[in-house]
Amino acid sequence: MSFFISADSLMYYEHYECPAKGAKTLVMIHGAGLNSTFWQSIVPLLEWRYSVLLYDLSGHGQSSEGHPDISWELLTGELHALLRSLRLDRVTLLGHDFGAHLAVQFASAYGSMVESLILISPFAHLPLASLHKEYKLRVSLAKKAARQTLGEAMAKRMSVKHTDAVLTQRIVQAFERVHPPTYVQMVELAMKPLFPKDYLVLQKPILLLSGEQDPVFTPALAGLTHAQLESTGFLVVPDASSLVFVDQPIYAADWIDAFSRKPLPGQRNNAINRELRQHVQQLTKQGYEQWDGNRIRIRCLGKFEVWLNDRIVTGGWNTRYAKSLLIYLAFHPTATREQLCEALFPEVEHPNAMRNLRVYLSHFSKLLETNDADKPCLTIGRDVVKLHYLVDCDLMEFLNDLQQVAAEQDSEVKYGLCEDLLSRLSGKLMPGCYDPFALSLKEKVEQLWEGITLWAADYCTLTGKSSQAIPFLLSGLQHGLADETLYYDRLIAIYQKNGNTKELRKWVRKKRNSLSTPPAEEKL
Repeated sequence: MSFFISADSLMYYEHYECPAKGAKTLVMIHGAGLNSTFWQSIVPLLEWRYSVLLYDLSGHGQSSEGHPDISWELLTGELHALLRSLRLDRVTLLGHDFGAHLAVQFASAYGSMVESLILISPFAHLPLASLHKEYKLRVSLAKKAARQTLGEAMAKRMSVKHTDAVLTQRIVQAFERVHPPTYVQMVELAMKPLFPKDYLVLQKPILLLSGEQDPVFTPALAGLTHAQLESTGFLVVPDASSLVFVDQPIYAADWIDAFSRKPLPGQRNNAINRELRQHVQQLTKQGYEQWDGNRIRIRCLGKFEVWLNDRIVTGGWNTRYAKSLLIYLAFHPTATREQLCEALFPEVEHPNAMRNLRVYLSHFSKLLETNDADKPCLTIGRDVVKLHYLVDCDLMEFLNDLQQVAAEQDSEVKYGLCEDLLSRLSGKLMPGCYDPFALSLKEKVEQLWEGITLWAADYCTLTGKSSQAIPFLLSGLQHGLADETLYYDRLIAIYQKNGNTKELRKWVRKKRNSLSTPPAEEKL
């Protein structure tokens, strides 16, 4: 057991020195939320031939809580200082999950110290909405749910052995130990579109390991990554998920050993591979260019606000259907004029609607003008209107997340996501939006939210956390469409149980009034 002081923080590490002359050193970097103990499944299988260095990242395991601001420079600098203190000047980096991403960053900064890289289920980031959604899920659980919930959710993603109570408990305990702000910053850091673009220029021998059942760094994603790189080996480990060295330690150790002894795989530079690599790199580049393009940010929850890149556009949205056009095109970036007329003002006769639309589109296009764009932000053709921005709309994101939560089967994960949704929904929903399309969107959100709030409230009650049900019930009353008595009954039961007579009388009175109100009057 050893500690190293770096940048005012304490780093825990273990160094297993191999007595064999000229033995290479493997530096093992664990993933976000875990710790170095998980490498112990393969250390005995490798230490006879290699020196092995394990360490706990800042805020993980036995290392100190770390720094308020996590950056690649900080993390790579800590590892560099540790290697220098041990007089290690040439190593092979073996990284898992976020640790694989960190290994790439270290090789980019300190290339002369790195002989090769072994990347296990890398914390990959391609311009794929599903990957972005997965990493957002981790951040949401870390911010709003108990760390035990996060650990249990990650155990199911990381190992095919998650039904093993001992292993699951180890993973949960690792996540309970991690410093939450550090974990969140690490995930958000890796969410930036840097990987695998960064390691296209490394020119280091790389071995990619993907678990056959890995739900994130899938074999297909691993194969796509492999196809882009020249000096890369690639293996799909059978009957394994992300933690391939835990699920299949012998298999993983054999491949790590074989690659470390002969890191340059053959037949990677023939004509077919070269052409395939060029095509895949070009497709990835196009994806990144789209990902990094001009953005429009639209806020519809609590208030209406529009940002073009970094410039807020304040006026003009409440006239000539500008707000309605923007929300519709956010969900349908390419639309015909007929579709716009039918969705936004179906009650207007078609000739008049088409004439009005010309005026509305002229006003709308002026609002979107910016000097930052290389091409027009909006194309208005004879028949088709197209928005050329990458859209970041909180309503769209919220609706997608509502659908994800509604479909989630794991109750603990579902509740953690419910807490995140609750924190994001405040104030009015889509203020100032009254066109048919906006109203249909609002109704869809309200229907999903009513089901989620009632489920979350019942889950709190069943798990002995009745007081935590109250904010969900109040939000459901504000934004849901269900029979109000469903909420009143639950609130009354909660206040009866906790003995709050003042609130009990209040909600009994509200229920009585709602039952005595005639339907016609209710609509008014």
